[in-house]
Amino acid sequence: MAPPAPGPASGGSGEVDELFDVKNAFYIGSYQQCINEAQRVKLSSPERDVERDVFLYRAYLAQRKYGVVLDEIKPSSAPELQAVRLFAEYLAHESRRDAIVAELDREMSKSVDVTNTTFLLMAASVYLHDQNPDAALRALHQGDSLECAPGVAVATQRPPVLSPAPRKELKRMQDQDEDATLTQLATAWVNLAVVSPRENGSRSGVRNQPEQE
Repeated sequence: MAPPAPGPASGGSGEVDELFDVKNAFYIGSYQQCINEAQRVKLSSPERDVERDVFLYRAYLAQRKYGVVLDEIKPSSAPELQAVRLFAEYLAHESRRDAIVAELDREMSKSVDVTNTTFLLMAASVYLHDQNPDAALRALHQGDSLECAPGVAVATQRPPVLSPAPRKELKRMQDQDEDATLTQLATAWVNLAVVSPRENGSRSGVRNQPEQE
């Protein structure tokens, strides 16, 4: 049975997350809904406005509307939005990808603002697209945001046997917020990753190795 749909999340202060609908739509892959929610939600602070815009433009990236992101995020925009623009430039300009990765390498070699979770996520996204999961992991491991954990799980996956690392990340997510949409999605992903090799092995007559705890 599928887990119940999560309701609006609350922070430690008991306040409802104003961006719950925006985030939830993004996490489940409903990108147009995310955009629609982001365009109509009214927020209580400029910081929340920036957070909303991060999800808005990431949804545009998921729809491959790179030009929208590049046109609307200006040099004066917040650092979080500049990180989204960096990923948009990588996706939009194949001929410049090596130069973008080289510049990102230089940035990552410096003292990185680990509170800028968006930068860590976008850096990891660039590295994963560039077939460099080790660099993606180095970026993600610097953040303690719940959103970094699924990326770690994906980057450490080594088919056909699920390695212990995704399980550890899932446990960390469950300890941090068991009811969060991301945690429930990660739980389903890990469970599927465990079941799929077993099914494939049974169909081919190959016995799977025992899973490591």
